[in-house]
Amino acid sequence: MQKLPSANFPAKISGRSVIYETVIFNLAKKVTILYSLVLLVLFSACNATKTQVYFENLQKDTTLQNLVSKNLELKIQKNDMLGITVASMSPDNAFYNLPQNSIGLSNGYQVDENGNIQFVKIGNLHVEGMTRKELKAMLEKDLIPYLKESIVNVVFLNRHVTMLGAISPQVLPMPGDNMTILDALASSGDIGEKGRIDNVLVIREKDNSKDFKRLNLKDNSIFYSPYFYLRPNDIIYVEPRKVKANNAIQIITYLTTGITFIIFILDRLKL
Repeated sequence: MQKLPSANFPAKISGRSVIYETVIFNLAKKVTILYSLVLLVLFSACNATKTQVYFENLQKDTTLQNLVSKNLELKIQKNDMLGITVASMSPDNAFYNLPQNSIGLSNGYQVDENGNIQFVKIGNLHVEGMTRKELKAMLEKDLIPYLKESIVNVVFLNRHVTMLGAISPQVLPMPGDNMTILDALASSGDIGEKGRIDNVLVIREKDNSKDFKRLNLKDNSIFYSPYFYLRPNDIIYVEPRKVKANNAIQIITYLTTGITFIIFILDRLKL
């Protein structure tokens, strides 16, 4: 006699289905948690800040000698805009500080194509080739007949250096002498992880030519370089770092593919 199927057979099948679904759900849950933890760790590694060290070869507690001189006195050139202020005990002192040769928002004395400026009371002065200190001394002497104990201050109004590359691009004013490349970099937000401190290019004008000098700021030899102190119209270019394939991103891709495959298989088993 043929044995009839048990009446509770569907219930057994149903029970197994529930067990399978529970197992699959638990596995999927564990895989999801594991996947999330792996992603968190990998993304944290990707976002870790890379620090760059200046002057790596500089010994601790040392002294560098015979460095490049900081007594760099820039010469006045044609087309310079000079800011000249005069202080004195004389009551008409303000007359010598009126805006002269106004260009845009800069008030000052522009050096013409002959290297001259026109100064109040004194008249035509040839200033090309002089330093700011020399012009200061000359004006204080020439103003003796007009002012009592005058004190003159001279600054450059239109001189600048240009910052480019993997740094905050901008034009930095250069009102005086002795601006260093470190001053310029600090004013531009310093070199971050996207730039190379071992390959900073300085482009400098010399007569009708341009000099290109690459500097390694990991090396203390920078303090001996004539390019440590900047000149007017210098261009500083910070080379960007080359983007390399990130192993963490590749691992994430492999994990995503693998876990997606596992979830797909588990889902098929449920069927």
